[in-house]
Formats: sequence, C-alpha cells, structure tokens
Amino acid sequence: MMKPEFVSQRLQELLQQTPFAALGEDMQQLLQARLQAMLANMNLVTREEFDAQCDVLARTQAKLVELEQRLDALQAEDSPKQ
Repeated sequence: MMKPEFVSQRLQELLQQTPFAALGEDMQQLLQARLQAMLANMNLVTREEFDAQCDVLARTQAKLVELEQRLDALQAEDSPKQ
C-alpha cells in the first residue's frame, strides 16, 4: 500500500518536473492540498484489505454454489412425489 506521506512526496517530486514548478509557493501548496483532498476522498483500501475481501467473496460464492446444488437436489427429490 502506498502511504499518504509517500504519495504526497511523490506528487511534490512530480510537480517539480512540470510547468507548475514555476508557480509561487502559495499556488503549489494550494495545488498539493487539493490533490491530497482528492486522494483522501477516494475511499482507497490497502492491498491486504482488498485481498481479504476477495477471499471472503470467493468463500461466499463457493457456499452459494453448494447451497444451490443442495436446493436442486431437494427439489429433484420432492418433484416425483407430486
């Protein structure tokens, strides 16, 4: 996961390589603050959280398939009796 400090530092480095480097310090700080606010509002998750949720989803999907198969089997057992 990229930490906010790393992202901020990397943005600062990239800004120095763009035409924005010629802007005054106030404008650079404003731009950096806006970029940080955008990143904060993105609801990003760590790779570990993403992987954990993928595992939960895979287990849930497997359980759903199992339950669907059991339901089909129960319905097949019940079907000839009617």
